[in-house]
Amino acid sequence: MRGAVDVPALLCLRDDTRRMFREALASQGRVILALILREARTRYGRHKLGYLWALIEPFLHIGMFMLLFSYMGRHVALGDSIPMFLATGFATYIGFRNVLNRTRGGYNSNQGLLAFPPVKVMDVFVGRALLELATWITVTSILMTVLIAFGHGGAPRSIPMMLMAIFALFAIGFGVGTFIGILGEFVPSLANVLGIPLRLLYLMSGIFYLPEAMAPAFRDILIWNPVMHGITLFRMGYYEYYDSFAFDANYLLIWSIAAVFIALVAERVARKPLRALS
Repeated sequence: MRGAVDVPALLCLRDDTRRMFREALASQGRVILALILREARTRYGRHKLGYLWALIEPFLHIGMFMLLFSYMGRHVALGDSIPMFLATGFATYIGFRNVLNRTRGGYNSNQGLLAFPPVKVMDVFVGRALLELATWITVTSILMTVLIAFGHGGAPRSIPMMLMAIFALFAIGFGVGTFIGILGEFVPSLANVLGIPLRLLYLMSGIFYLPEAMAPAFRDILIWNPVMHGITLFRMGYYEYYDSFAFDANYLLIWSIAAVFIALVAERVARKPLRALS
């Protein structure tokens, strides 16, 4: 009959499409996992101290600011423990910073792997970022568990809220790091100026102070910083009675989505030029 639809053929085609999609997804997953394992061996396999440094660094920052607070006679801005207050700030910021820095170097460190057809440009960025995310969550968990065990705090108010903060900042760090990593291949001098905004973020993200405790003029500047919103959300997830009026969930979400979207667009536009460079 003219115009009749071959239902079995359509169902078979749909099943084939689903199977091809699953196979492609599984193949891409294996590639990214291989990149993560390679990156872990490269970074941590040669020196055992590499594993420890990820944990030592936040303790060094916390110790330095504890001495500074003691010298200045400052009291804890939130809760009953200065180490825990500093930990909620430094663990979150250092995790974000490491995702951004490691991701932006993903292409340059894995450029030779692009000679293999299964490896895509985005894979080298994703592999590095996911390894850093796993390190971030592990280090934060150990750090806070140690502090709680030594009497510097209690159980978190909302672990899902804390994870939301980490994933939001991860998305921003991944997106910005990927964009800078791609752009840096065409503008090598870009890496030389990146340290300046990161130093400003260190001072303007509310790591060792509360944004709502600042003067209104300074607070009006801080609220434009998405990292400050991420750290504030993390602290809201830990401290039972802390709800910051400086926090804007929509602003943090917009930054997270926009950063990843811009990274995907940048990778798509630069895919062929990057292949040509390699």
